[in-house]
Amino acid sequence: MCGMTEATIVSIDDHRRLAATTYNVCWDLLESERTALQDRDLVGLALTSRFHWQRAGGGSEESAIADWMVSRCFAAVGDAAQSMSFAQAALDDLPSDAPEWLKASIHEGLALAYAVAGERVSRDRHVALAHEHLALEPDPESRDLIASQLATLP
Repeated sequence: MCGMTEATIVSIDDHRRLAATTYNVCWDLLESERTALQDRDLVGLALTSRFHWQRAGGGSEESAIADWMVSRCFAAVGDAAQSMSFAQAALDDLPSDAPEWLKASIHEGLALAYAVAGERVSRDRHVALAHEHLALEPDPESRDLIASQLATLP
Protein backbone atom coordinates (compact mmCIF):
# COMPACT_ATOMS: atom_id res chain seq x y z
CA MET A 1 0.00 0.00 0.00
CA CYS A 2 2.83 2.37 -0.89
CA GLY A 3 4.15 2.77 2.66
CA MET A 4 0.80 3.77 4.15
CA THR A 5 0.11 2.51 7.61
CA GLU A 6 -3.23 1.47 8.97
CA ALA A 7 -3.28 4.66 11.07
CA THR A 8 -3.02 6.70 7.87
CA ILE A 9 -6.00 4.95 6.34
CA VAL A 10 -8.28 4.82 9.38
CA SER A 11 -7.91 7.39 12.14
CA ILE A 12 -8.36 6.64 15.82
CA ASP A 13 -11.58 8.67 15.71
CA ASP A 14 -12.79 6.51 12.80
CA HIS A 15 -11.97 3.37 14.79
CA ARG A 16 -13.94 4.72 17.77
CA ARG A 17 -16.89 5.62 15.56
CA LEU A 18 -16.88 2.20 13.87
CA ALA A 19 -16.52 0.44 17.23
CA ALA A 20 -19.48 2.29 18.71
CA THR A 21 -21.63 1.94 15.59
CA THR A 22 -21.09 -1.81 15.26
CA TYR A 23 -21.66 -2.24 19.01
CA ASN A 24 -25.01 -0.46 18.73
CA VAL A 25 -26.02 -2.55 15.72
CA CYS A 26 -25.26 -5.65 17.81
CA TRP A 27 -27.78 -4.43 20.40
CA ASP A 28 -30.37 -3.87 17.69
CA LEU A 29 -29.86 -7.43 16.39
CA LEU A 30 -29.83 -8.92 19.90
CA GLU A 31 -33.21 -7.33 20.57
CA SER A 32 -34.82 -8.66 17.39
CA GLU A 33 -35.77 -12.01 15.98
CA ARG A 34 -32.96 -13.07 13.67
CA THR A 35 -32.44 -15.38 10.75
CA ALA A 36 -29.41 -17.69 10.57
CA LEU A 37 -27.72 -15.13 8.33
CA GLN A 38 -28.40 -12.37 10.87
CA ASP A 39 -26.94 -14.60 13.59
CA ARG A 40 -23.70 -14.77 11.61
CA ASP A 41 -23.84 -11.01 11.06
CA LEU A 42 -24.36 -10.52 14.80
CA VAL A 43 -21.18 -12.40 15.68
CA GLY A 44 -19.26 -10.70 12.89
CA LEU A 45 -20.37 -7.26 14.04
CA ALA A 46 -19.41 -7.99 17.65
CA LEU A 47 -15.95 -9.10 16.57
CA THR A 48 -15.68 -6.05 14.32
CA SER A 49 -16.58 -3.76 17.21
CA ARG A 50 -13.95 -5.48 19.36
CA PHE A 51 -11.35 -5.06 16.62
CA HIS A 52 -12.04 -1.34 16.29
CA TRP A 53 -11.98 -0.76 20.07
CA GLN A 54 -8.54 -2.37 20.14
CA ARG A 55 -7.35 -0.06 17.34
CA ALA A 56 -8.96 3.01 18.94
CA GLY A 57 -6.66 2.68 21.91
CA GLY A 58 -9.45 1.88 24.31
CA GLY A 59 -8.33 0.92 27.76
CA SER A 60 -9.02 -2.17 29.78
CA GLU A 61 -12.63 -1.13 30.45
CA GLU A 62 -13.36 -0.83 26.73
CA SER A 63 -11.63 -4.15 26.14
CA ALA A 64 -13.73 -5.83 28.83
CA ILE A 65 -16.94 -4.33 27.41
CA ALA A 66 -16.02 -5.42 23.88
CA ASP A 67 -15.34 -8.99 25.03
CA TRP A 68 -18.59 -8.92 27.05
CA MET A 69 -20.53 -8.04 23.87
CA VAL A 70 -18.80 -10.76 21.85
CA SER A 71 -19.65 -13.24 24.60
CA ARG A 72 -23.27 -12.09 24.65
CA CYS A 73 -23.55 -12.49 20.88
CA PHE A 74 -22.06 -15.99 20.94
CA ALA A 75 -24.52 -16.84 23.73
CA ALA A 76 -27.39 -15.55 21.60
CA VAL A 77 -26.45 -17.94 18.79
CA GLY A 78 -25.95 -20.86 21.18
CA ASP A 79 -22.15 -21.16 21.06
CA ALA A 80 -21.43 -21.77 24.75
CA ALA A 81 -17.69 -22.42 24.36
CA GLN A 82 -16.99 -19.13 22.58
CA SER A 83 -19.36 -17.28 24.88
CA MET A 84 -17.50 -18.55 27.94
CA SER A 85 -14.12 -17.81 26.38
CA PHE A 86 -14.94 -14.16 25.71
CA ALA A 87 -16.81 -13.74 29.01
CA GLN A 88 -13.73 -14.97 30.87
CA ALA A 89 -11.54 -12.62 28.80
CA ALA A 90 -13.83 -9.75 29.81
CA LEU A 91 -13.35 -10.63 33.46
CA ASP A 92 -9.60 -10.99 32.98
CA ASP A 93 -9.42 -7.53 31.34
CA LEU A 94 -11.54 -5.84 33.98
CA PRO A 95 -9.47 -3.41 36.04
CA SER A 96 -9.85 -3.64 39.81
CA ASP A 97 -10.97 0.00 39.94
CA ALA A 98 -13.75 -0.51 37.38
CA PRO A 99 -17.14 0.91 38.32
CA GLU A 100 -19.45 -1.46 40.17
CA TRP A 101 -22.00 -1.48 37.34
CA LEU A 102 -19.32 -2.79 34.99
CA LYS A 103 -18.21 -5.47 37.42
CA ALA A 104 -21.84 -6.53 37.78
CA SER A 105 -22.30 -6.53 34.01
CA ILE A 106 -19.24 -8.71 33.44
CA HIS A 107 -20.52 -11.24 35.97
CA GLU A 108 -23.93 -11.12 34.27
CA GLY A 109 -22.14 -11.99 31.03
CA LEU A 110 -20.39 -14.93 32.66
CA ALA A 111 -23.71 -16.08 34.13
CA LEU A 112 -25.26 -15.98 30.66
CA ALA A 113 -22.39 -17.95 29.15
CA TYR A 114 -22.67 -20.60 31.85
CA ALA A 115 -26.45 -20.71 31.41
CA VAL A 116 -26.02 -21.41 27.70
CA ALA A 117 -23.54 -24.16 28.61
CA GLY A 118 -26.05 -25.66 31.04
CA GLU A 119 -23.76 -25.09 34.02
CA ARG A 120 -26.30 -23.92 36.58
CA VAL A 121 -23.99 -23.83 39.63
CA SER A 122 -21.50 -21.51 37.87
CA ARG A 123 -24.37 -19.47 36.46
CA ASP A 124 -25.83 -18.96 39.93
CA ARG A 125 -22.42 -18.06 41.40
CA HIS A 126 -21.95 -15.29 38.85
CA VAL A 127 -25.53 -14.05 39.32
CA ALA A 128 -24.77 -13.72 43.04
CA LEU A 129 -21.51 -11.88 42.32
CA ALA A 130 -23.34 -9.54 39.94
CA HIS A 131 -25.90 -8.74 42.64
CA GLU A 132 -23.10 -8.07 45.15
CA HIS A 133 -21.59 -5.49 42.81
CA LEU A 134 -24.99 -3.99 42.01
CA ALA A 135 -25.59 -3.40 45.70
CA LEU A 136 -22.50 -1.16 45.69
CA GLU A 137 -23.43 0.79 42.52
CA PRO A 138 -24.50 4.34 43.42
CA ASP A 139 -26.30 5.13 40.15
CA PRO A 140 -29.90 3.85 40.14
CA GLU A 141 -30.13 3.84 36.33
CA SER A 142 -27.04 1.64 36.03
CA ARG A 143 -28.36 -0.65 38.76
CA ASP A 144 -31.73 -0.96 37.04
CA LEU A 145 -30.18 -1.69 33.63
CA ILE A 146 -27.97 -4.50 34.90
CA ALA A 147 -30.75 -5.85 37.12
CA SER A 148 -33.03 -6.02 34.07
CA GLN A 149 -30.37 -8.00 32.20
CA LEU A 150 -29.98 -10.37 35.15
CA ALA A 151 -33.75 -10.86 35.23
CA THR A 152 -33.73 -12.21 31.66
CA LEU A 153 -31.08 -14.88 32.25
CA PRO A 154 -32.19 -18.39 31.36
